[in-house]
Amino acid sequence: MEKSLFRFVWRYSRRQQLTLFLITLLSFPILYVTLELPKLIVNDAISGENFPRDFFGLELGQIDYLLALCFSFLGLVVLNNAVKYVLNVYRGLVGERMLRRLRFELYRRVLLFRLPRFRKLSSGEIIPMITAEVEPLGGFIGDAVALPAFQGGQLLVYLTFIFVQDPFLGAAAITFYPIQGYIIPKLQKRVNMLNKERVKNVRRIADRVGESVQGITEIHANDTTQWHLAELADRLHANFKIRFAVFRRKYLIKFINNFINQLTPFFFYSIGGYLVIKGDVSFGALVAVLAAYKDLAGPWKELLTYYQQQADVRVKYQAVIENFDVPDLYDLKRITDLPTDEMRDAVKGEIKAESISYTGDAAGQELNGLSFAIEPGSTVSFSGEDGTGRTELMAMLSGLLSPDSGKVTLGGLALDDMPESLIGQRLAYIGVAPQIFSGTIRSNLRYGLRHRPVADPNDLDDLAERLREASLTGNTQYVVEALWEDYPAAGVETSGELDLRAVELLDQVGLGDDIYQMGLRSRFPEDLDDDIRAKIVSARQRLYDHVSADKVLASKIAFWVPDAFNPMATLAENLFFATSSDRSMSIGMLSENTRIREFLNASGTRPFLVEIGMAVAEALTELFAELDAESSLLDSLNLVTAEELQEYKQLLTRAETDGVEKMPRDDSRRFVSLAFRLIPARHRLGVMNEERAERIVALRQAFRDSLSDEEKTDFAFFDRDGVHPSFSIAENLIFGMPRADRRGSQETVNKLVAEAIERDDLKPYVMQAGLDFDVGVMGGALSVGQKRKIALVRALLKAPDIIVADEVLQGGRDDEAVLNTVSGAMKGKTIIFGVNRPELTQGVDTIFVMEGGRIKASGVPADVLSS
Repeated sequence: MEKSLFRFVWRYSRRQQLTLFLITLLSFPILYVTLELPKLIVNDAISGENFPRDFFGLELGQIDYLLALCFSFLGLVVLNNAVKYVLNVYRGLVGERMLRRLRFELYRRVLLFRLPRFRKLSSGEIIPMITAEVEPLGGFIGDAVALPAFQGGQLLVYLTFIFVQDPFLGAAAITFYPIQGYIIPKLQKRVNMLNKERVKNVRRIADRVGESVQGITEIHANDTTQWHLAELADRLHANFKIRFAVFRRKYLIKFINNFINQLTPFFFYSIGGYLVIKGDVSFGALVAVLAAYKDLAGPWKELLTYYQQQADVRVKYQAVIENFDVPDLYDLKRITDLPTDEMRDAVKGEIKAESISYTGDAAGQELNGLSFAIEPGSTVSFSGEDGTGRTELMAMLSGLLSPDSGKVTLGGLALDDMPESLIGQRLAYIGVAPQIFSGTIRSNLRYGLRHRPVADPNDLDDLAERLREASLTGNTQYVVEALWEDYPAAGVETSGELDLRAVELLDQVGLGDDIYQMGLRSRFPEDLDDDIRAKIVSARQRLYDHVSADKVLASKIAFWVPDAFNPMATLAENLFFATSSDRSMSIGMLSENTRIREFLNASGTRPFLVEIGMAVAEALTELFAELDAESSLLDSLNLVTAEELQEYKQLLTRAETDGVEKMPRDDSRRFVSLAFRLIPARHRLGVMNEERAERIVALRQAFRDSLSDEEKTDFAFFDRDGVHPSFSIAENLIFGMPRADRRGSQETVNKLVAEAIERDDLKPYVMQAGLDFDVGVMGGALSVGQKRKIALVRALLKAPDIIVADEVLQGGRDDEAVLNTVSGAMKGKTIIFGVNRPELTQGVDTIFVMEGGRIKASGVPADVLSS
């Protein structure tokens, strides 16, 4: 990267900067005339004689001449401001483009970092550098040339005008500039140093916050919250001291500027007034000089601000690039070049390590002069505990880590010289802790096929504009909306075939049941296919008919039936026979819904629900009167928290004291909310009876009839002939709930759902739905084992020539399935396993046993294991 900010500006935006400079020059003659015209208006039009006057060929009387000059002045003011507008907009455009270029370049450099650098630089430091720290640079880059040229030019115009009026007044105007020019840089230098310290301190704060977020489990598990708070408070105090010191110097600079600016008019009034009285300077000239000096302060102030900003952003730029302009960066060609035919052929050749050595940052990361060869198409394993150098060797054989000495060759060519477009496509690596990206399982599985776009996007109206801007800012010409998945590379033709292949591999590595369960818990997409919708409804009806014909089965499920109370559902669901279309709205929040409140009041249902809510509160109060409020029994009910229970006790006391009829509206809403959450068969508080249940059911249709067609869209009604959007696939199939008061009901429901899926051939769809499971931030919703298997399938889907799998085999019950899957998918290709113990890979061709960064033994499994 360019070492200096101005070199960066000049290299990538000199044409735009010159354009800005030319526009700036255009504004100066206009400015000078706007200064001259007021003097002409005062001295010639107002105080002048000998009219009419010639004005561009027209004979004008005094009034007409005055108006002509005034409108000319107005026109020039408009023109001057129009030039400023164009100048400012173009400066903003240039600044934003340069900021985009800078951020893209920094991010690209992050992708060119070698692996060891990430052990020294955390994401908590990198992220603010690319985002917040470079933000001020965008605004400054647009001003880099234009602002000093514009403001400096204006300053010269004003001074020239003042000197033309009178040299003494001109000298008075510039008397204190040398003093400011000497003092301010001295103060600014210290401000720059403090800003540099502030930037480093903010990075440390960001790093600590990032570590706390990543390690929140450890913080809670070890009760170290107060320690982290104290540590952050110390950083914040340091930041406070630095910022306060900066403020003191900045405002001292401002004080000096303001004082000197206010001092200069003293000379104008005294010297200028004396000259006017003596008749050496006209009164109009003095007025024009005073007006010019008033405007003179603006450019001078802007120039000083520019100087301060320039010093500040220069520090920021240098502080940023010193972390990105590192000597061990991969060459840009590594991520841009395409492989040659010779390289493509070499991938199918022998892997050879020649005296490779490496020293990591910590103990146990050394490799000491390793030499070995791996025949193409063979299966080998490197065995060694953590700290034997095995992990570093696996990364090295994948082209992710470079040896300090020696080399790894592939088909006779150095692996380090090969571009990522070959390494990333023809080699696959599964590390000890594979990265899972936020998104769905499907997007993670397809990640290994997104090398470059294979088809342009079809429906992007602004594609041409985006590509043009990308070209102007040095960004990539690829757009993320293009089709990126390389299906032929995976040996399939369509997206559907790729999903089938993925499901097949997931099933083989032992993750099929997990995906199936995730699919059952998934909700239907809004654009659900009509055939699937019909299949679900049809399967649901068959299941219902089957259960209804069997009294034992029927006793274990509470179906959604329009004219029956469902004891396994909440009172709100029973009352409205619907859920909110807004999935984020909980049952308790329904009491705050305006339309529901109106219905409860209009139908006279509110007192009825308040009565139930109070009964629930009384039952809970009585039940937990002798129990500890922190009792796990209260948590198991999942109805109120211990704090809420205390609040309801107070509400009951107030209701008894004041009378229910005087109950405040907020109190009644709390009781309605509590009633809404009641699940009679689960909570078993004895509150509901047959009469109350019948009344609830009778209100269903009344509620529905009270809604307009538009209001009905706010609710998802239970409809046996439709798919319910808030239910999972399993819930939609059963369209009811297992009875919590019947033993084995959940197992029965699971079995019935499984049978329905099998009978109606819905499993492929359920598995597809499982692929849409959201894995959370960095796969936070998945277990370590699930992440590892997804990473393995992701690697196999791209059909590499060489696969390196570190700690995929761990001695678990799925090892055999994983081994068979990899062997089957990589038949005739090179497979390299990294394992803790040699006996985990008895079926391989060769085992290398590592110890202390060296190969202690190698050979066929039988020989190695026997020794």
